[in-house]
Amino acid sequence: MKILCVAVALLCLPSLAFAQRGADDAAVRKAITDHYFKAQETGTGDHLKGTFVDEGRMMWVQDGQLRVRTSADYIGGFTGKPAADEAKRKRSVIMTDVTGDVAIAKVELNFPEVKFTDYFTLARLGGQWKIIHKTYHRQPKTK
Repeated sequence: MKILCVAVALLCLPSLAFAQRGADDAAVRKAITDHYFKAQETGTGDHLKGTFVDEGRMMWVQDGQLRVRTSADYIGGFTGKPAADEAKRKRSVIMTDVTGDVAIAKVELNFPEVKFTDYFTLARLGGQWKIIHKTYHRQPKTK
């Protein structure tokens, strides 16, 4: 009987780990949709305060050169109002990968004139998922 109990417990361990991973993936997606997407939709950077860490950076390549912007500069760059074409903009979390207290996420912002692919590095700090780094690629659409 003891052997049976041990065998059942061992068989359940992977399921418990998978359930936790699913919960972590969902929490990372929620952090992105509740804060990053909401800031994009409303044009209000306040949704990102506390979600992007103060020490965070945003990086991208422009004209063959690496560009860098602080989280504060990025948050401060929002206009406070939605884009004129907001109704035509689509956003989605393509994938997440969580290991312990760190995660990555790939996000697509599909706008009428341009498609952005964002890559985020996140960390679970104080029980909350925070964005510590954003890198993106901008792909203009051909008409």
